Amino acid sequence: MIGKEKLRTLLVCLALTLGTALLYWPVVTLDYVTLDDGIYLMNNFHVNRGFTWEGLRWCFTTSYASMWHPLTWVSCMLDCQLYHRWLGGHHATNLVLHILSALMLFLLLNRMTRAFWRSAMVTALFAWHPLHVESVAWLSERKDVLCTVFWMLTLWAYLRYAEECKMQSAKRKRFYVLALVFFVLGLMSKPMLVTLPFVLLLLDWRPLRRMQLAPPSAREMQNAECRMQNKGQSYGSTASRPAVLRLLIEKIPFFVLSIIFSVLAVKAAGLNAVSLASFPFPHRLGNAVVSYFIYVAKTIWPQNLVAIYSYDVPWETWQIVAACLFLIAVSAAALRFWKTRPYLLVGWLWFLGTLVPVLGLVRVGAQSMADRYTYIPSIGLFILFIWGACDLGSGWRQGPVLLGGLAWVALVACVLLAGKQIQYWRNGETLFAHNLEVDPDNFIAQNCYAAYFLANGQLERARVEDEKSLRLNPNYDLAHAVLGEVFLLQGNYDQAAPELAAALQLNPTSGDARVLYAKALLGQDHPAEAEQQFAQVLAADPVVPEAHYGLGQALAKLGKPDEACAQFTEALRLAPQFSDARLQLAIVLAKQGKTSDAISHYRLAKDVPPSASDVMVMNNLAWILAASPYPELRNGAEAVKLAARACELDRSQQPMLIGTLAAAYAEAGRYDEAVAAAQQAHDLALKLAGNAHDAAEEKTAKDLAARNLELLELYRSRHPYHEK
Repeated sequence: MIGKEKLRTLLVCLALTLGTALLYWPVVTLDYVTLDDGIYLMNNFHVNRGFTWEGLRWCFTTSYASMWHPLTWVSCMLDCQLYHRWLGGHHATNLVLHILSALMLFLLLNRMTRAFWRSAMVTALFAWHPLHVESVAWLSERKDVLCTVFWMLTLWAYLRYAEECKMQSAKRKRFYVLALVFFVLGLMSKPMLVTLPFVLLLLDWRPLRRMQLAPPSAREMQNAECRMQNKGQSYGSTASRPAVLRLLIEKIPFFVLSIIFSVLAVKAAGLNAVSLASFPFPHRLGNAVVSYFIYVAKTIWPQNLVAIYSYDVPWETWQIVAACLFLIAVSAAALRFWKTRPYLLVGWLWFLGTLVPVLGLVRVGAQSMADRYTYIPSIGLFILFIWGACDLGSGWRQGPVLLGGLAWVALVACVLLAGKQIQYWRNGETLFAHNLEVDPDNFIAQNCYAAYFLANGQLERARVEDEKSLRLNPNYDLAHAVLGEVFLLQGNYDQAAPELAAALQLNPTSGDARVLYAKALLGQDHPAEAEQQFAQVLAADPVVPEAHYGLGQALAKLGKPDEACAQFTEALRLAPQFSDARLQLAIVLAKQGKTSDAISHYRLAKDVPPSASDVMVMNNLAWILAASPYPELRNGAEAVKLAARACELDRSQQPMLIGTLAAAYAEAGRYDEAVAAAQQAHDLALKLAGNAHDAAEEKTAKDLAARNLELLELYRSRHPYHEK
């Protein structure tokens, strides 16, 4: 039979699991957001191909997204291998990792403190607090939930090591090594774990009592002796408790690893004297102090939670002074009661210490703070709150009833607020609309709002919203990049190029902006300059399919078909479903007279998922099948199917497509239909000539009309058209 204690633990674990799963289950229906999700998943060719040797090498050698966290990339690859592009699966993995962290937190706290219900309450707050929604609902925060699992595993291994040390067991070395391994894995998921060695020292003092700053009480001695006797061991009040120096020496490998990964994090972020000088240290220090206060306030009263908290001006002096006084007061209270209420100091130092890497003292990004940064640090505040509340209520007759009622109110409030917060993450529009409702002058959120409309093809709306971002901050490189991409997709290359050049001037390391700029140069018919830009992108990262594709286009325009084919082939090797690259490869091969190879690629391109190039793929293949000079390659019936489908998708708006359909009808022996289609193509071309914007466009349309008129006479004479 299961003992009472084990049954109680099992039931709480089950309640935590089911409660968290039900609360967060809506995340499996969420869309991706245009805030880093493209970098981490949607547009990351390295990741969304699933597991490849080349991709795994990239994971461990890249500082992409300004971070070195190879295990996070590997976990994203695994999801792509399992779920492909089903976002629900990716979200479900985040949820599972969150549940695992919560369960381990409960088991660890209960084992270390023997305070069952307090541990359960702390864990429930961790699992259901609305501040933690961002870490779970945001695909890009896989690093947050993943590193926390390894944080908990490191604490578990260290706890076992400490227990084995007290019993002088030979197993202690095994658990010590295991703690180091989990620590490294956590650092490879997110470098925020660099503060963990300090937390281990803190736990050595309380609750593990490995560090004796004061003699144990008689009750503590009696309880410890009973526990040891039950295990057949003897309890030594001093011999079994190592000195502070020994505990510090014991942590040296952990501290060394923290230093190494801190250096790697700074290097990956690309920080230098210039980037640091743009935000003077006094401003960063002031922001750190105020952020501490705001994090405490939002933990107690979680309102106006948003994805991006902007930081474009320093805090007022009175705000910094008030936050300093608050921190000093709480710290003084924790120190005052360090003997009688040690949980105050443990919880407060846990909170203060674990937030240090994300306070912006070494600033990465434009955000001043973020909800996700509280994921691990808030545990310290929860310990402080819950243990403190229980202490306050212990002297009251109705204390347990009152505390139980307050606990339920707090948990219900967390669940309701977290559920509401999850809905804001439904897609980029809901997320950033809420962000701008809370903070209308947030230029980063405004730009992300514009990027959502850009990603959904609402180009004019994207332009309007992005121009608002530029009015708020004219020097924001991503806003220039988004506006440039809008103009690019509208075919307005003369306006796109300056915007993208401005983005590159503000951030020369942006590979995405450089690819877009090169595309704009191609649109302006500057292939040589575009070639240089694409080559520069590939010099920094040779595994960018879009850059290989663009370079191939530039080389084709420069009259270098063999080199162009090599670039298109490389783009297809990296991204086999890159239909535009396959189409361009087929076009170049056809021009080289390699018609058979061209047909093969056209057929493959037609089978990939639908894209903007499908119409041209079908049209070009239909033309070869109808008008090829080689009889063995011609197939009139198939040409008619392809050309008719292309015209249907295009709604018969292009005379070139209708002309291809006419040639296909003629090859199939359907001459009356061929004549009618050729006449339609001729009339439409003349209409376009009349509406032309310039002389060149008018001449092209008239030439096309004349060509269709010639073919019309050929079809009337009951002959198909074949290229020479």
